[in-house]
Amino acid sequence: MPLAGAIINLQAYRVSSFLDAAKIYDSYVGLPLATTIEKIYMSHGQFGPAPPAKMTELAQAGCQFLVSVEPSRAMTPTDQKILARWLAMLNKQGMSYRVALYSECNDKAFKTVGQWLPYWRYYAPVIHDAGVSCAYEPGCGSTAVSRAEAYFPVKPAPDELWMDFYATAFRGGSRLDKLIAMAQTAGIPAGIGEWGWSAGRPTAHPMTMPWWDKYGTYLIGLATGGKLQLGAMHYSAEAHGRRGDVITSASDPRIPMIHKVVQAVQTAS
Repeated sequence: MPLAGAIINLQAYRVSSFLDAAKIYDSYVGLPLATTIEKIYMSHGQFGPAPPAKMTELAQAGCQFLVSVEPSRAMTPTDQKILARWLAMLNKQGMSYRVALYSECNDKAFKTVGQWLPYWRYYAPVIHDAGVSCAYEPGCGSTAVSRAEAYFPVKPAPDELWMDFYATAFRGGSRLDKLIAMAQTAGIPAGIGEWGWSAGRPTAHPMTMPWWDKYGTYLIGLATGGKLQLGAMHYSAEAHGRRGDVITSASDPRIPMIHKVVQAVQTAS
């Protein structure tokens, strides 16, 4: 069954425990999303001796994870070994996870396909050798979705496609159909790695409730069409002081559409 999850952080709910934050979000939405599957963001070259606190705390609730890793762009054998040791540590800890190699690589980090593909080809085999699914997770904003298509990796192909796609991108004209079709042609399942109200501080395409409902209806169409086999994760985290994505009460007007999208995701085959 496709997994419906959510992405939260401590700042969003003003607590000191990730599990508490997840439970607050789940109580507001009325669904067990933030304790089902969450996204973990590791910064560039960040590979500590233990799992990040968010994984350790939420794993107690049986949560699964999509972990974005950013191994060094120096691409040395030592860097491969660091990544391999870190993945082996997560495996030993019994974490249930898959890896996205440099989430939103197409947004700013890699300016060209020529920069991106050598990086993908250097580290994806390390992830495969650890027995972990390796995902491609591009940003799909209105100015980035064409690069998401161009950056789709081959040799090796990803095991999964997760797409970060917000309502502001939808209003700006971005659509996922071509990217999903590329994955389907290659036999690769797809899902939404981040979906929510807004990415960044939009000026040209500010979000409104009517557009939110149109966006949700589009996601529902993808799910009922069998195009989101992996599932979807709703983003309700504070980022750079911005709280527009955060669900802050059980009366938030966006919750009914969250329910509709989740139901469509979970009942799709």
